[in-house]
Amino acid sequence: KDQSLFQRMLYTITPDKHEDQMKHIIESSGKLLTRYVLGVIAQVCIVATLVSIGLLIMGVKNAIIIGFLAGIFNLIPYIGPIIGALVGMLIAASTNLALDFATGLMPLIGGVALVFLIVQLVDNFITQPILLGNSVKAHPLEIFLVISIAASLAGIGGMILAIPVYTILRVVAKEFLSNFKVVESLTRRI
Repeated sequence: KDQSLFQRMLYTITPDKHEDQMKHIIESSGKLLTRYVLGVIAQVCIVATLVSIGLLIMGVKNAIIIGFLAGIFNLIPYIGPIIGALVGMLIAASTNLALDFATGLMPLIGGVALVFLIVQLVDNFITQPILLGNSVKAHPLEIFLVISIAASLAGIGGMILAIPVYTILRVVAKEFLSNFKVVESLTRRI
């Protein structure tokens, strides 16, 4: 209803001498978080597309639906890809119950599992580090370390919030602590 309410509240509690810095923090954070959300959407689309293509090549019925679900579940760290793969195998198996178990159904389930494994490897080693790193203008190693530390400190919830929180902290640090070498190095690209 009132889009600028949060910004006005921040400006109200910000000392006058730091108001320009606060405006820059809000503006930069908004841009970077928008890029992050677009990067996550792109990641979901890539996972969904790769799973769909792999399953279509195998001739699996409902491959596009399985791919879509895999992309959505992939948003959940750690267990999301596992849930997506299990749901995909369940759908593939339940739509092919007429196949012989040993010669048809088991190879089909194994093939679906292989497609999910390959897509996860591509996602974990290529898509996530590059796409998410570029979206928030951070090195892929930074992203990996931030997510790992967040997982250790706060579990899955921490992993979900890790990159957005880290992005905002980097913007704030750039505005107020840019005279430190470490901060300057970490915030050079933003």
